[in-house]
Parts: sequence; C-alpha cells; structure tokens
Amino acid sequence: MFESEEQKKRVELIITLLAKLYVVLELSVDPCPVCHKALTHDFECPISLAWTLLTENQQRDARNAIRALALSIGTDDSLADPMVH
Repeated sequence: MFESEEQKKRVELIITLLAKLYVVLELSVDPCPVCHKALTHDFECPISLAWTLLTENQQRDARNAIRALALSIGTDDSLADPMVH
C-alpha cells in the first residue's frame, strides 16, 4: 500500500493531526471546517475517519495532549496580556 517507510510515517502523521483536530473541534462550538457540521461530523469527514482509526488509548492520549496544551495556553501570562510590546 505504501511505497516506503517514509510515506507510511507521513500518513500516520496526517492521521494523528486530523485526530487531534477532531478533539479541538469536539471542544469547540464552531462547525467542522471540512464537513461544516456542528458538533457532529459527516461519516465521510476525514477528521472523523482519522479519529475512528485511532485506538481508545490513542484517542485518550490525543484528548489529554490537547487539553494540556489548552491549559498551558490559558495559564501563559504573555498570551493573556492584551498589550503588544
């Protein structure tokens, strides 16, 4: 299916990034930028498809990573300061 190990790793990276986008959209009230559905995805949506390709442990890890990133951004004082220096 894949021509090289490098191509396989690139596909895995794309799937991981799409799955993490799923988590971001799951926490957002905005509609999906791909299938344009709010809170639910079209069955053919690549973001939803990537999410289903992950195991339960990978899904949990993706959720934890995105939440940790969101918390770190929320507690970063330099991002909370509206003044541009």
